[in-house]
Amino acid sequence: MALGEKRDTDRARKRVRVRYGVDALNRTGFTRNVSPTGLYIGTNSVFAPGTTLQVELKIDEQTFTMWARVVWAKKVPPQLAHVLDCGMGVCFIDPDPDWLSFFESTDGP
Repeated sequence: MALGEKRDTDRARKRVRVRYGVDALNRTGFTRNVSPTGLYIGTNSVFAPGTTLQVELKIDEQTFTMWARVVWAKKVPPQLAHVLDCGMGVCFIDPDPDWLSFFESTDGP
């Protein structure tokens, strides 16, 4: 891995609806990429790094609900949200074994 390269090689570029929130699943975004250990959620409704969130992904007929910690977040002015990248990267605190199996068996969602 090159110096400064922190990304997993197992990331898959995938757009999946994700519900998330601190106390309730009350916000919605879409993944930009997914990995066995985390997600990039495209949204302008971000939380500060270090925040613990619950995230829910529905893929095909399966639902995965896990706790994650915000690693980075980028918010842009609302009028530019459709042209500039915004969102947050989250890392699963304790990935669901079913998620890990699903990710492995399908070579990414």
